[in-house]
Amino acid sequence: MELMLHNKHLRIELGCLLAVGLLCTLVAALLAGEKSALIVGIMALLLSCVHLGCMLWHTKQIAKLTQRIDDALHTDKPLSFADMREGQLALLGSQIDKTFGKLVRLNTQLEAERQSLADSLADISHQLRTPMTSLGLELELIRKHTSDPEIARRLRHGERLIDRMCWLIETLLRLARIDAGTIHLEQKDVEVRGLVRNALRPLEVALDLADITVVQSIDKDISFKGDPAWSSEALQNIFKNCLEHTPAGGSITVTATEDTLACRISITDTGSGFDEQELPHIFERFYRGTTPVDETSSAVNPAGVGIGLSLTQAIIFAQDGRIRAFNNKDANGQVTGACFEIAFYKAVV
Repeated sequence: MELMLHNKHLRIELGCLLAVGLLCTLVAALLAGEKSALIVGIMALLLSCVHLGCMLWHTKQIAKLTQRIDDALHTDKPLSFADMREGQLALLGSQIDKTFGKLVRLNTQLEAERQSLADSLADISHQLRTPMTSLGLELELIRKHTSDPEIARRLRHGERLIDRMCWLIETLLRLARIDAGTIHLEQKDVEVRGLVRNALRPLEVALDLADITVVQSIDKDISFKGDPAWSSEALQNIFKNCLEHTPAGGSITVTATEDTLACRISITDTGSGFDEQELPHIFERFYRGTTPVDETSSAVNPAGVGIGLSLTQAIIFAQDGRIRAFNNKDANGQVTGACFEIAFYKAVV
């Protein structure tokens, strides 16, 4: 009965068979009398029952096939159709078994390639970081032993350029790992207050030197499920962007709210905001924008946007979150700063 209720085609076929049987019975009654009509009616009913039984059997076999595939997809239960009898369903089961086995082998191969890529990226990171670190130490040592102020200034500039190169290399490698799917993102309760505190800690000196105040409005119990370390990396890149674009005496405001759908974090600065033409592109990788950039600058990210924000978006997306950026405006329509809104959803939407 349950199969009948959930299978519209079975109900239609049964209805058609009963209608044809009833029509044949009426015709037999008109042409050959009641006895013939009774015989025809019984035969039609028997044929309908036999056909219905066959359809129910096939439907049960298909349901069993579907359940086995579902079990194989969502559990460790192996996929097997060895007990299925000969026939079209058995052939279908055999083809599904072969296809599933091929997919398992391809998935195993893909996981092996991902692991190989992760190992290669780790090796590349080590091979690049080691000489850059050594070069930085050499420059620092030379600078400390020189008495020429001009040479010392140039050496200090070189050290900052090396820091910039190291930052670019690390960021690119992180992006590559995310793209390759080789990072393991934990699913822990991330307390937003602690997350913001950890993200701001490396920037405290820079914020103090730039005379920029950080204002927080975050309830104690607000949290979300995610990876604390990678989420801190994402927020830190946003804070760096705000730091680079907020003038002395300005402020960065961090607020967090929680509703039934998501934990929402808002980061707003009092800088010049974004160029309206650049807004659709600020999360694009290597986007330079229309602002002229001094290639000789020793700033960590002189362009201000592009790779750092691209990494932030990739990290948030990898945790099924969303991020958007826009300009805050006053009542007169004047831009009062940039705003980043992040949402970490409690369920995938």
